[in-house]
Formats: sequence, C-alpha cells, structure tokens
Amino acid sequence: MIKANLGPRSRKALSRKLMQSLLISVSIVLHFCSQPIAAGRRTGDSINASNLMHNTNKKGGSIPSDVPIRVAYQGEPGAYSEKSTRELLGANVIAVGYPNFEACYRAVTAMECDYACVPVENSLGGSIHENYDLMLRYDLTIVAEHDFRVRHCFLVKPGMKREDVKYAISHSQALAQCDGYLRGLGITPVPTYDTAGSAKMIANTFNGVTDGARALPGKCTPENTAAIASDLAGEIFGLDSLDKGIEDDDSNFTRFLLLGRKGVVEHLTKKISSKTSVVFTLPDSAGALYKALACFSLRDIDFSKIESRPTSASLLHFLKFRSQIGGRTALSRSKSPRFRYCFYLDFLASELDESA
Repeated sequence: MIKANLGPRSRKALSRKLMQSLLISVSIVLHFCSQPIAAGRRTGDSINASNLMHNTNKKGGSIPSDVPIRVAYQGEPGAYSEKSTRELLGANVIAVGYPNFEACYRAVTAMECDYACVPVENSLGGSIHENYDLMLRYDLTIVAEHDFRVRHCFLVKPGMKREDVKYAISHSQALAQCDGYLRGLGITPVPTYDTAGSAKMIANTFNGVTDGARALPGKCTPENTAAIASDLAGEIFGLDSLDKGIEDDDSNFTRFLLLGRKGVVEHLTKKISSKTSVVFTLPDSAGALYKALACFSLRDIDFSKIESRPTSASLLHFLKFRSQIGGRTALSRSKSPRFRYCFYLDFLASELDESA
C-alpha cells in the first residue's frame, strides 16, 4: 500500500524518517558486514573466492598466490566442514581442525589461521546459534559463503559386506537424516560425538591405535559396525564406502561462512551480487520492528533470511559493555525486560548500493 502511493523520493524520505526515529531508541547494533553471494561458485561478474582470499589478509596486506591459505574448521579430518572448505577454496588450502567452534575463532584472531569456515544454517536442522553468538563476541568479518550439499556415505572396514553390519555410528543428527536407510537394513543406530570422528574410531580400532584414541561404543566392533560420514573421511581413514548418498532427504544443504580479520567491501563492485548480514536488538516499544523492516521495503531491498531468538543474559551483558565502550547508550540491567531478542537479518544488497 505504501509503495503504491509514494514515489521513489518520498519513499526514501519516509525511510530515513523511520530509521531516525528508530535509532533514537535502538539498543545495540551488533553486527554488520557485506560479502559476495556464494563466492567461488558463481560465474560472470562474481568473485573467485580463492583469488579473493589472497587479497584480504593480515593488516591490509595480501597473501602471495604461492603461499597456501590456512583455514580453521571444527571437527576431525574429513569432517563436512573440511570438505566444504576445500570445495570453496580449492584442494591446496591448508585445512586445520579444531575441537570446537570457539577454538576456530580464536585461531583466526590470534593469526594462527587466515580464515575460519563455520556452519551457520542447515536446510533441515535450522540455524546453528552457537556460531551466531560467537560472531558477536569476536571481531571477525564474513568474507564469503558457501552452500554445501551434505551427502552421507556408508563407511566400513575394508573387505566387509553390507550384510555384516549390525550397528551404525555417527553424530545423532546424521543418524536421524539416514533413519529410513538404516531401518530398511535393520541396522541399529548408535550416536557418537562426530561424523568423521566415527570413521576415525573404526580405523583406530582395527589398526590397533589405543594411545589417546576414543573407543567404539558398546557392542560395536570394526567387524560389525559402519560409520556414517563423508567420502573424504573414508579416504583419509582408509575405509570402504559401500553406499553413497544414503540420506533420506536429498535437499540437505548446510550454509557455511568464511570468516576473516578483514572484510571484502573494497573488492566488491556494483555488478557483483552481494549479501549483507545484520544483527540487532530493538527497544520494547510499539512499532519498533515495523520501523526497522519498513526501511528495507521502502527501498526495494529483498531479504534472504530473518530470524529472532532470545539472547542469553551473559551475551547481552557482554554486548552492552562493548556498546558502552563504543560510546553508545545501553539499557541498565534493572530496566531490561526478562526476554531480550536478537534479530538476524540477511538482505540482498551491499554498502555500495545506493538503496542500502
């Protein structure tokens, strides 16, 4: 209705007025950065991710093209995060595994690695909120994203047949995604800590590796157990793949973000399709969310994601402290409502677009 009755200049003027009235009482703008859409996977005017990474390294310098890029990921060798990293940046990248997501952020901050490749959203399981929270705690910037197709493989000790398998071990989410396949074969699922880690446990057991290695759970042995993991994990740990693509739903995609110490805005042009991610909180007042979203609608800017969720007290307290250091006003603890919500928004424009 508003668009039908207002011209472009009037819409922009109203948008500015709405934004001004909103910013008077906005609590915290938490995160703002632009990145090329699906870097390295598009053709034409898009940026090649591998070439781009060599131009956005430490302290504004560049990585020589003959120096491999070090990228942190969470998990064991052969994890889907490692495979996504190699799909995005090429086989020559040095992928470095870390035990948890925060260790990846710390590695980039401490310059142990140049970038981190972390999952933020799965088409079946939804958002991975831990990484959204960590992006707010660490001053890293999104430099690329990659939509990774998750294909589960049925990995076994060399020489085994499908009828030998009684148990399947993997991360609980992977087991759930292959439930129909396992039921059809009468195989009992046994959850473990990791997909690639499950392949590693089978390999370590039949190779006699015991020093610091995790043991197979319960009645599982290398002779009666399969691991559900990536084909890369099978190659790394020397397992046979009896079947590929065993997931029940072939629309299983995970969106990964590549995070670095420096952004890529200076390398973008108006011809490159871009996406900007914003995270913010709003005051507890009537029309606050409408005002925030109307600013985009009036400028004909499209969204690709919008989500809200309660913010933990510890994270909100940390963000308030950081906003006060930056000279912004934050609500006192006594005035804060019991539930404070973060809004996560991706919109299809960059800082270079006049409408944005």
